[in-house]
Parts: sequence; structure tokens; C-alpha cells
Amino acid sequence: MKPSARHTTYGDFLSTPFVSVPYDLLSSYANLGIHAHEMVMLLQILANGQVHGTTELSAQEVGDLCGMSSKEVLFAVERLVHEGLLGIGERWDDSGAHVTYFDLQPLWERLRGKPTPQEQSKTWRTEPFTMFEEEFGRPLSALECEQLRTWLSQDGYGCPEWMVVEALREAVLANKYSFKYIDRVLFDWQRNQVRSRQDLEQYRQQYRDRIRDTQPKKRNETQSATHQNKRSTERKPQEKATASRDERYANFYQLFPEN
Repeated sequence: MKPSARHTTYGDFLSTPFVSVPYDLLSSYANLGIHAHEMVMLLQILANGQVHGTTELSAQEVGDLCGMSSKEVLFAVERLVHEGLLGIGERWDDSGAHVTYFDLQPLWERLRGKPTPQEQSKTWRTEPFTMFEEEFGRPLSALECEQLRTWLSQDGYGCPEWMVVEALREAVLANKYSFKYIDRVLFDWQRNQVRSRQDLEQYRQQYRDRIRDTQPKKRNETQSATHQNKRSTERKPQEKATASRDERYANFYQLFPEN
């Protein structure tokens, strides 16, 4: 059978990779609150995952594919993540390097009608790397990412994620935005055999009890020191006057001693 002229003309084009896009996404993206330029960006992420097998794209790479600036891409990503339409995943590659990738799972969940944007946003924000960057208000450095991996690895403290997150909260409440401070907190918990959430709550309660027990003692010591200082202050003018009297009128008092 002779192929049609149409098939022959576009044969080279039809042999290039194709991308599968759910029709539900194309027909309802506007109802989901996705803007046209954001849709193009999501399609490029989807295409890169299907054709190249990865969604590890930088803002510059996405911008080049979509005709957008890196700043525009970052604004769009931030909005989509906030609305629960896109996620940022974290993983370690074969060389042990920390890499981030775009996660389209929140988008597919929204297309299925669940979960709500707030619930989805809350889910991905529990990831330790993301939470640290949110609380510190900046991206983590390579050394900080390595430190975080050390806390979570069996070669380091081997802490579960919830414990690292709790240590971060301790630092935030103490206004200590320092990896060194968090490391001391984790070390102290390890030293005191904190292994579970119940252990941590008991440790915190014991700490509060110790603080409460020491407060009356400190208060009594403070009151005693204040009283002692007051007595010393009261004696000083008299002693000063006596010393001054003895120095200036020594001969006089020798002639006329006090009774």
C-alpha cells in the first residue's frame, strides 16, 4: 500500500518524541486557577520528565524553555506551590549530592479533586530541607545541606525527621537561627536518651521542673544579696564619716575623748 503524501511529508516530524498530556488538565487548568504562562511552564516540566526522565530543572532552564526570565519562573513556582498545585522534592543522587526536582503529584491530586490546597501545601512543607529554608528565610548552603544529611544519616546522629524538625523549632523559639545551636540541641537529646516523642516530652517536662525548682532559690539569693548590699550601703556613710572624723580631728578627740 502506497503511503499517503501527508504521511511521507511529515514522517521525520512524527518520528520525534511525543508527550502525553491529560485532557482533564488542558480542559480545566483555568478552573484550577492556573494562568496561561504557568500552564506552559507545567507542560515543559511534564515534557522534560517524559522525554528526558527527570524534572531536575533550574529556574534558568525552565525560563529558556518557556521564554520567561528566571525571576518570572521563581514567582510562578512560588505561587503554584503556595496554591498546592506544584511540589518541590528533595533527594540525593548517586554521588551523594543534594538535588531538588519539580513534583507534579500535587497537580494530579487536584485534578482528582483532593486534597485541598491548604492540605497539600502543608504536606510538602513538612520536608526538612524545605522547612529549614522557610524558617531561615534563604536557601541552604552546600555545607548546611551536608550537615542536615549528617543528622539524618546513620553515620551521624541517625535522627528521625520529626526530631530534626523539633530541634529546628527549638532554635526558632529561642531566636537562634544557627546550625551550631541545633546541633547542640540534638546532641543533648541524644545524650539524654531521647528516642521517641514521648521521651522528648518527658525530657522537656523535667527541664521545666528543674527551672521551676531553681527559681525560688535564685529569688532568695537575689533578695539576700540585695539586703546585704543595702546594709553595706547604710554602713558606708557612717564608716566614711568616722574615718573622716578620725583623720581631720584626731588631735581634738585625743584631748576630748567621747564618753
